[in-house]
Amino acid sequence: MIEKVRKPRSDSKMYQLSKDVLDQVNDMLLNENMKYSDIQHWLETEHGMKISLSSISNYAVKIYQAAQRVSDDLERTKFFIDYIGDKSELDASKATTAILKSGLLQKIATAEEEFNEMPVEKAGRLLVELNKAEIARERLELDYKKKMQLAFEAFESKIMDEIKKYPEIKEKFATAFKELKEKMQEN
Repeated sequence: MIEKVRKPRSDSKMYQLSKDVLDQVNDMLLNENMKYSDIQHWLETEHGMKISLSSISNYAVKIYQAAQRVSDDLERTKFFIDYIGDKSELDASKATTAILKSGLLQKIATAEEEFNEMPVEKAGRLLVELNKAEIARERLELDYKKKMQLAFEAFESKIMDEIKKYPEIKEKFATAFKELKEKMQEN
């Protein structure tokens, strides 16, 4: 079997720059008056690095795409948080799972560069793990509801036994328990 030689990234020289210099390049890229040729000249004269315009351009595109993804994710997360804030009955773990699933499915759908390097099996395992977590949460919720129902019934039985002697109170409690049961079943 012949191994494929991996082609180096076209912007790999950019990642050889120190963090300080790379931060300055990022600032220059954000400056709309700065051309790639100005950045190239600055890198060559100030830091002795000869970097092609295409390398700078490819790096800039990747930086802008990453910034856009982060912006989109922040906007989506803000929407979910606002939505959950308005609806106190929503479970935060459900929303978190939904956000994680959304992000993972978006990565799969857009086949981003980082994701391309991830083996398909690993992506599949991540999706399976998210589904397992969701199923476990649903089981926990169901178990909690069953236990609450049992505790409620035991409490109701005990109260009703105690107030047998007072028929007018017993009727009021029976009505109140019935209403409470209905509300609990709605939720």
